Amino acid sequence: MRIQLVLNVWESKAFIAKAIMNHPDIQEYLATGTIAIGRGITNAFILREFLSATENSDFDIDIDNYVAGVIDGSLWVSHPDTRTPEVVFRQGKPSIEPIAQSVESCDLIIKGGNALGSDWVAGVLCAHPQGGTIGSVYSIALSRGIKILVPISIQKTIPLAITEIISELGGQNNIDYARGLPVSLFPIIGGEIFSEIEAIDTVATVNAYPIAAGGVYEGAGSSVFEISGPDTEVEKVKKLFNKIKDTKPLNVNLKPHS
Repeated sequence: MRIQLVLNVWESKAFIAKAIMNHPDIQEYLATGTIAIGRGITNAFILREFLSATENSDFDIDIDNYVAGVIDGSLWVSHPDTRTPEVVFRQGKPSIEPIAQSVESCDLIIKGGNALGSDWVAGVLCAHPQGGTIGSVYSIALSRGIKILVPISIQKTIPLAITEIISELGGQNNIDYARGLPVSLFPIIGGEIFSEIEAIDTVATVNAYPIAAGGVYEGAGSSVFEISGPDTEVEKVKKLFNKIKDTKPLNVNLKPHS
């Protein structure tokens, strides 16, 4: 059986979020360990899946605003007054905790990215002068062997290696003009990438290839995949796709542009 799927930006995020629940580290640490979820649009969908899986759907939190930096035609951030605080799960129980203060007790940190390099290393845009969440936790995680899982769509792929270009970039203080806020790019070297490809691999034993990207109108930023394999396996991917088809966008409250 051979199918072709088009995932728009929101569907890709929801697809990754549902499939990541099959990841062995998620299954282990969500039950018996500690997982911190950094802010981000994909991570907001993951947070929703975590709350559902642990029967905490009534947990009082604004998932739509579980977001910090955004690219909304410019480089910008969510409104600090309505930005949802960070969430850490301990043995399946969610709690409001700053990840920077909780990192040492974590088994796993989930942190999204803004770029996926040809070296399969993710980069995070940082508008905060101290590097935001990733800047505050990366060295501790690396030093202590705390795993960083990076859910990121191949829609964010760039044709260069993050590790090769990072030394050529200016950093916030050396940007003369930016459409929005000047940012730096923080490389998550050592992070485990979890794109749609890895997501499909957790769902079924199939061959999956990205064959196109782009689009216009509601399909802007879409990724197109061709998937083949035994009928029963391909049907598993279709089943997950049908669950996230026509995913609604989050209603993020953005800081007014100046």
